[in-house]
Amino acid sequence: MSIMTNKHVLAALLVTPLLAVLAWYGAGQLSDTEEEQATPAQAGTSYPLLERPGCRYAGGSCGLSNEDFKLAIALTPTGQLRLVSALPLDYVLVGLESASGEGPVQALAVSAEQDKWVHNFTVVPSSEDRLRVVTGVGGASWFGEASLTFTQSSDQ
Repeated sequence: MSIMTNKHVLAALLVTPLLAVLAWYGAGQLSDTEEEQATPAQAGTSYPLLERPGCRYAGGSCGLSNEDFKLAIALTPTGQLRLVSALPLDYVLVGLESASGEGPVQALAVSAEQDKWVHNFTVVPSSEDRLRVVTGVGGASWFGEASLTFTQSSDQ
């Protein structure tokens, strides 16, 4: 006896796609929330930057982002922090969450477009430290925190 000759199996094969489409449509109708659209940053408002996955892994590349706002982070072995932004920035404040307790300091712009910034830490940060960044664009501020684990070589 073939499974395709069973009337119950054939009915289930015909009805299941119809029920799936109706459930998908019904769930959309029951949901009162409209899909959120990204809006431009408003002056005087603060927005979080999310840590990119590469920051958590040795030998990775690190960055912070929120929609179109992207900030690439590099740290040299001598303790120089380099930041590259997708947008021109008004200012950049950097600090470390570490035992040394170095407070926030302003980074220096190294490009006329203000999309590249550097800061030389007095003490070379360890891979256990966390970097804190606050920046501003057009009156809006952006803040984030990133692990410095990516500074470890990947062969350790």
